Amino acid sequence: MLYPTLRRLQVFVRVAETGSFAAAARELGISQPSVSNHIHNLENELAGPLFVRESGRSATLNEGGRKLLVHARSVLASASKLEAGTGRHQQRGAQTLSIVCQRSLANTVMRETLARFAQEHRDIRVAVRIAFQEEVIANIRAGTADLGYLLSNAPIPGVKSKLIGRVRFVIFASPGHPLARRKKIPPAELGEFEFVGPPDRSMFGRTVAAMLQAIGVEPLNIVSEGTEFGVVRDLTVAGMGVCCSLQASVSADVANGKVVVLDVDAPPLFADVLELTPARNGDERLVRLFSELLNVEAKNWRMLSRHE
Repeated sequence: MLYPTLRRLQVFVRVAETGSFAAAARELGISQPSVSNHIHNLENELAGPLFVRESGRSATLNEGGRKLLVHARSVLASASKLEAGTGRHQQRGAQTLSIVCQRSLANTVMRETLARFAQEHRDIRVAVRIAFQEEVIANIRAGTADLGYLLSNAPIPGVKSKLIGRVRFVIFASPGHPLARRKKIPPAELGEFEFVGPPDRSMFGRTVAAMLQAIGVEPLNIVSEGTEFGVVRDLTVAGMGVCCSLQASVSADVANGKVVVLDVDAPPLFADVLELTPARNGDERLVRLFSELLNVEAKNWRMLSRHE
């Protein structure tokens, strides 16, 4: 875990690299006021401003900020190596593969892969952290994980990524919803109904909204939201609105009759699964072992989408 001073340096680096306090907040999964507070405290500690303060401009580093950026990157890289080294020492020399994975994937299509890898490679300590998309990106950029996995139909700026596969999304509702028994529902008509989903300010919320807008669902009226799928699922079952999420997440509820997949007159919805790797060099053998297994498993993901 990062100490407060290191945390401030991490926040500073993200603001400098994104050129925006708001963008840094989104990627780190914290509020914009929290980012501003970290930078303010850092400037107080260093007794001087780090950014050019001009209204309407992006967060541009001044000379002092540019010098600190070089130092901050070095300090964070050293801290990451120390943390990794300490973890290996605590495991009596055992090799460790650190994976940070978006919850939606870890609980569905990647669940068995993670378990199988751990079972087949008992000599490797598999450390899996479940996180939001923003946290996956932040961990990879900070070099605190060897591999990161998330859903995104857009490239991740400044991060090395590889397409692993695609997963199906469906639009569903409670059996009592007015659209539950309809056939070939026009996407535009969905925009007239209330939705339940992730916060629209989150990366996952923006990913889902972009998929729906691409097939013509506008406007997207989110009336109830939750950061955990379990909450969103319960709200949908309770009839609070229509929801769009991974088909694998709701397959059991569909089979049990708790929700109904809506028959929308539009192409199937898919999201890309990306594998992220940090700039630093980890244990290439361990990374390759897991990546190769996942590539094989990903070929079966479409088998989970029975209604394409």
